[in-house]
Amino acid sequence: MAYSYDSIPVGFYDEVFQRNRGIQCKWHHHKFRRIVEEIGHVSKHLDFGCGPGTLVHLLPPKISAVGVDIAAPQLSYAEKNYAGPEKQFIRIDSSQLPFSDQTFDSISCVEVIEHLELKLTREILKEFIRVLRPGGRLIITTPNYGSFWPLVEVMVNRLSDVSYEEQHITKFKRTNLLALLKEIGFSQVEVTSFMSASPFLAGINWTFADWAWTPDQIISRVSGIGLLLLGIARR
Repeated sequence: MAYSYDSIPVGFYDEVFQRNRGIQCKWHHHKFRRIVEEIGHVSKHLDFGCGPGTLVHLLPPKISAVGVDIAAPQLSYAEKNYAGPEKQFIRIDSSQLPFSDQTFDSISCVEVIEHLELKLTREILKEFIRVLRPGGRLIITTPNYGSFWPLVEVMVNRLSDVSYEEQHITKFKRTNLLALLKEIGFSQVEVTSFMSASPFLAGINWTFADWAWTPDQIISRVSGIGLLLLGIARR
């Protein structure tokens, strides 16, 4: 039986983000910080698999952003808390996106593809190419199974309120994510890793974890040991 994402408490990950304490919270702070930096200053952005809308909310007010997801309860939470003149949320129920060709300057897909069968991921990536404008960028993240992530996942499954044991069905390393993005037809593809120690330092001191952010990113990129893969690709 497939995992039901409606079983995740409504607003769970946003509430973790807003907690402002603990390792799990700092993990999401640092993750979204990097994604927002990568998105930069664009006119129109799509967040695929937006969940409760945290990333869309964090984008600058001038960016027109759309969040899409399959989970109606999470979208209701996002709509209630974060919808506005330049921020909207839409439910989808297939790999086809309800947008015209060349609609968006950028797309984010944050820790989604590990939850999907590879065939479906290919279909979605092709849709990303369709709705991106020429030169538009895809920013995609997924756990790095070429790092210490499997150990972290075991700890999360045992200690967290949410387990990934049934959720993560497709596991990526740098080489197969790079190959997949090139296979689909993206250009200027680069896959690196980010986030290793910095979020965990919040267990010692919240501010110290932020201080460690910059050196952590350098070490993760050079060594490849970052717990998350970051793929950047252009249409």
